[in-house]
Amino acid sequence: MGSAPTFKQGLAMTQPDHPNSASLLTRGDYEQYRAQLEELRRVRDRDLPELLRDARGFVASDAEEEIAQIRDDHVFVDARIAHLEALLRDAQVVADGEAPDVAFPGRVVDVEYTRTGKLASYRIASAGSTAHPGTVSAGSPVGQGLIGRARGDLVSVDLPNGRAEELRIVAVRRDDEGLAAA
Repeated sequence: MGSAPTFKQGLAMTQPDHPNSASLLTRGDYEQYRAQLEELRRVRDRDLPELLRDARGFVASDAEEEIAQIRDDHVFVDARIAHLEALLRDAQVVADGEAPDVAFPGRVVDVEYTRTGKLASYRIASAGSTAHPGTVSAGSPVGQGLIGRARGDLVSVDLPNGRAEELRIVAVRRDDEGLAAA
């Protein structure tokens, strides 16, 4: 498990061009991924072998189909386990109380699009988290642009459609203060 970075280490590792910016996790996300990993290991080590033993007792044509499906499931579970192991091994856990005015996963960042004046609020989620409206992943272009930045900073973000947007950070707050989309 990675330890929480100091403010200076966190800022250095979260610059948009830094290769580890997508491996920032909040403590809650880290624990959630660790629990998923343990559950998948249980499924791989106990449930799938049991299903395979049961399938071998089926009628020949049904057994072949069932065994093929179990093997496919095993490949999927092994791939997910490998992904989670790598994610947790490389993770940098961000302490919530550290640098409260700096954008990190688990924080909400209020921005102004300088070209249009539009205001928006984004919750920064750890890379790999499920997407919700108003949420940007730490690994996304917007997430990478915001991470490590503070109120008043101007951030240029290259969007996937080839357009660049300049964002001014209006405020950074903890997620538990609520996400109010502007």
